[in-house]
Amino acid sequence: MQDSRKRANTKWLKENYESITIRVPKGTRERIKGWADASGVSMAAYIQQACREKAEKVLDRG
Repeated sequence: MQDSRKRANTKWLKENYESITIRVPKGTRERIKGWADASGVSMAAYIQQACREKAEKVLDRG
């Protein structure tokens, strides 16, 4: 990949996305990866969906 393309990608990501880092017990990452693979989505998409579902439950109770 050309340096100019890398810079453009990095700039776009910085302008459009935020990062969240989480730490999980050993083995958990592989479990999440397995669940995501079984669902046919990336780990990021799987975690985002899980967060949305949890938020909906919390909001429904409130």
